Amino acid sequence: MYLEHVMESNSQLIKQTIELHQKNKIPPNTWVIDLDQIAANAKILGGTASQNKLITYLMSKQHNRNPYINSVAISQGLHKIVAVDVQGALQCGRYNIPVGHVGHLEQIPRIFIPYILKLNPEVITVYSINQARWINEEAKLQEKIQNIMVRVITDGDVLFDGQEGGIEERELDIFAHQVKKLSNIELIGVTSFPCVRYNETKDDQIKSTQNLETILRAAANLNQMGFSITQINTPGNTNSELMPELRKLGATHVEPGNALLGTTPSNAFRNDCAEKTAFIYLTEISHFYKERAYAYGGGVYHTNYSDQINALIGSTWDEARKNKIRYNFDVVQDIDYHMQFIPNPDLNQTCKIGDSVILAYRTQMQMTRSYILPISGLSGDRELKLHYLFDHANNALDHDFNPVSSERVVKDIEKLIKTYE
Repeated sequence: MYLEHVMESNSQLIKQTIELHQKNKIPPNTWVIDLDQIAANAKILGGTASQNKLITYLMSKQHNRNPYINSVAISQGLHKIVAVDVQGALQCGRYNIPVGHVGHLEQIPRIFIPYILKLNPEVITVYSINQARWINEEAKLQEKIQNIMVRVITDGDVLFDGQEGGIEERELDIFAHQVKKLSNIELIGVTSFPCVRYNETKDDQIKSTQNLETILRAAANLNQMGFSITQINTPGNTNSELMPELRKLGATHVEPGNALLGTTPSNAFRNDCAEKTAFIYLTEISHFYKERAYAYGGGVYHTNYSDQINALIGSTWDEARKNKIRYNFDVVQDIDYHMQFIPNPDLNQTCKIGDSVILAYRTQMQMTRSYILPISGLSGDRELKLHYLFDHANNALDHDFNPVSSERVVKDIEKLIKTYE
């Protein structure tokens, strides 16, 4: 899985993290991000997208919208950010990160529409005529024309629980005629999710879903109605390998997210993906109870692959790499105060209070209580640098764990970007 990939491709990330943690430079419950690998992954994604005449909106929720990750990725060829919710859009605005797409998978609450429009997103996705009218009203007040997309759905489309919504295909013409009456919005695109889906049971197949067929029909119908549909947005499991096929299928825009971090499902089962895993999760053994070792929690995010997660545990790299212990996924917790491990003496598995615990797994960092620490200089001749530690609300922190201004962060990011030129 992902930990094995990091051990093979970037053992320095693990080694440096353990050393820094043991020197009290990094707290437990921290995602440590290798910005050099982020830059390399972004260059691959951006270059492949450009070759295939695709525009990228970077899905930033997986890394909790961190401005270092976003800025490095954009500097290396990705276009703008897709904010999956209002919080993501506003946090990007705080750090001067350009927002390309907002409103999908979560609609914009009416109270936030004025603030979102001030960020000048390229496009906003709507699920209803009500949302379109609210956006139109605010666009009129701000004296601008706002581009929108529509999420189109039909029976048989793949819709994840809690993420349903959109305009029924059979009612698209009614919606389109209503939109034509609105003076300050332009309907320029269609989207759905997921347009591509991974199937681990069929030899690592990544296949388009019916959703893609639905929005392609919708785009053709809207063009016939007199709209100029210039954006066919096809999010879901997007990596560089898939981009040529998406272009052939009719996509114009893609939304890589996990690919930037190197945590697509393909990364979990293959060693030959162009994008490499760019982060690890660090925590620390807190205490013992009976045969179980407890590490500080806050970063647990259960997925289909969680029961396959192992940790490296030790106070040095040499100690940890020989001491792989399974994360006890069987425990059900409402709040992940701790992660549990059960060392097996028969396998020479040991751990002690204060040991570093290293994991790597597919995550949604915005759903955790973890810190994020972007670091640079693991590759090349540049000096290793720890940039600001960020809390779960995306605040950069000083050495006393108090928030610092976004202006200070932006200045540091600007210096960093120059080192990647």
